[in-house]
Amino acid sequence: MGKALQIRVTAVTWNEDLLEKLWPRLTELAFSVPIKHEKHGVLEMVRALHDGLQFLPWSEARRKAMGPGIEEAARLKQALENALADWQPREANILSDKLEDVLDTLEKAFVA
Repeated sequence: MGKALQIRVTAVTWNEDLLEKLWPRLTELAFSVPIKHEKHGVLEMVRALHDGLQFLPWSEARRKAMGPGIEEAARLKQALENALADWQPREANILSDKLEDVLDTLEKAFVA
């Protein structure tokens, strides 16, 4: 890195509208909570779902059906962010695929 120029490895949701197509129920659940979200990307959605699981009065049925998947998504999100911080883009890519697979499963297991 130079004095003024930094090189970063990042993960970006290139099309936030795509979340509503891929995971419509998860997107609604994540971003309808009473918390202001500046961005509506994949990582922000995972954070919001994890916050909801921890702090919102969700039904026991929802917690039981979705809690383990949300916890796994949060774990993968953290691992992905750690891989990026450690300049491991290949590992981050593998983790992003796993994270999206977990979100696919959660969308199917959604409990209102």
